[in-house]
Amino acid sequence: MSPELTTVLMLASLVLLVVTGFPFAMCVGTVGLVFGYLTGGDAFIKMIPLRIVSGTLSEYIFAAVPLFIFMGNMMQQSGVADKAFEILHRWLGGVRGGLAIATTLLAILFAATTGVVGASVTTIGLLAVPAMLTAKYSKPLASGVVCAGGTLGILIPPSIMLILYAPMAGVSVIQMFAGAMVPGLLMGVGFILYIFFVCTINPENGPNLPPEERVLFFSRESLISGLKYLLPPVSIVIAVLGSILAGVASPTEAGAVGCVCTLIMALAYKKLTWKNFLENCYSSARVTSMIILIAIAATIFTGAFLNAGCGKVITNMLVSLGLGRWGIFAVLLIIILFLGMFIDWVGILLIVVPIFGPMLQAQGFNTLWVGLVICTSLQMSFLTPPFAYSIFYLKGLNVGVELNDIYKGVWPFVIIQAVVVLLIILFPQLCLFLPKFLAG
Repeated sequence: MSPELTTVLMLASLVLLVVTGFPFAMCVGTVGLVFGYLTGGDAFIKMIPLRIVSGTLSEYIFAAVPLFIFMGNMMQQSGVADKAFEILHRWLGGVRGGLAIATTLLAILFAATTGVVGASVTTIGLLAVPAMLTAKYSKPLASGVVCAGGTLGILIPPSIMLILYAPMAGVSVIQMFAGAMVPGLLMGVGFILYIFFVCTINPENGPNLPPEERVLFFSRESLISGLKYLLPPVSIVIAVLGSILAGVASPTEAGAVGCVCTLIMALAYKKLTWKNFLENCYSSARVTSMIILIAIAATIFTGAFLNAGCGKVITNMLVSLGLGRWGIFAVLLIIILFLGMFIDWVGILLIVVPIFGPMLQAQGFNTLWVGLVICTSLQMSFLTPPFAYSIFYLKGLNVGVELNDIYKGVWPFVIIQAVVVLLIILFPQLCLFLPKFLAG
C-alpha cells in the first residue's frame, strides 16, 4: 500500500467513524491499530506498549492534570463563586452591562483556577444567567457572555491544554503559561469592551441595576465582602501562578499546593464534606482518564500515520502548492478551525501537533509562538457549531435560554477570539515578551 493511498484511507476512515458518532478515542485508536498493522505488521503492534509508556505516560507534567482539575472543582464547590459574583455585580451595578461585565470578571478569576471549561460554564451559567434574565438582559448577550467567559479557562493558566501541548512540542510548560497570559487577558478585555459597547448603544441589552441594589466600592460593607470573598481565591491564584512563573515550584507542585489551599478555603466556608471530597476525586479521575485514553489512542494513530510515510505525503503536498511558509501556517489554522466544529480540542491537539509541528519547525517558525497561536485558536472550537461544548453545557442547564439565543449570542465573541488570534500572529511579541523576560 503506497503512502499516498494510506494517507487518504486513514483520514477518510477517521472522518467516517467520527461522523457516525463513535467515541473519539475509539475512532482514533481503531484506525491507528488497523492501518498500523497493515503497514507495519507485528512489529508495529509490539511497539505500541513501548510507545505509550515511554511517550504518553512517562511525562511527569501530566501529573499536574488531575491536580488542577481537582483544584477547580473544589473552588466551584466552596461557594466562593456565589459571593464573589454578588459583590462584583453590585460594584458594577451602575455601569452599562455591569452584570455581564461582572460575569466576565468572574470567568477570568475562575479561568485562573481551573483548566476545565465544563466546570466554568456550569458554575457561571447557574449563577449569572438567571440573574441577568431577571435584570431584563438580552438572552443572546447573557448566553454569549457565559459561553465565551467559560472558554477562558482553557487558555488562561493553569490550563490543561497548555500542559498537554508543551511536552508534545518540546517546549517548557512555564513558558507556555507565561506566553498565554496576554492572549487570555486580551480576550477577557475584548469581551468586556464589547459588552460595554453594545449596552451603551442599546441600553435594553443590559440595563443598570436599580440604585438600591448597588453598593459603593469604598463602603464598609463593600470592603468587608471583597476581603472575605474575593481575596482568598485571588490569593490562591497569585500563589499558584506566581510560584510557577517565578520558578519556585513546578506546575505539578504548584497544583498540589493549590489543591490544599482550596480544601482549606472550602473548610473555612463550611462547604467541605466527605461527600463533596469524594465526588471531586471521582470527577477529577474521570476527566483525567478520558484525556489519557484519548492521548493513548492518538499516540497509536500518529505512530501509524508517520510510520507509513503519511507525514511526508502531507508535507510534500503543501510544499508543492507553492503557498510558502505562511500559506502552510494558514492551512493549519483553517484545518484546526474546521476540526473544532466536529471534535474536541484534546483530539485535535494530539493528532495535529505531531503531524504539523515538525513541518512548521522546518519552515523556521518559533516553536513556542506556534504553540500559543494553536492553543489560542483552539479556544474557538468551544463556540463554533455544530460541535461546541460551551453551547451544549449551557443548554443542558435549563436556565431559560434557547439554543437559537445561544447561537446568536456566541458569534460576536467568536469574532473577538479570531481578532486576538490575528493580533498575536501580526505582533508575536504580545505573547513572547513575558516568556523572554522570565528567561532573562
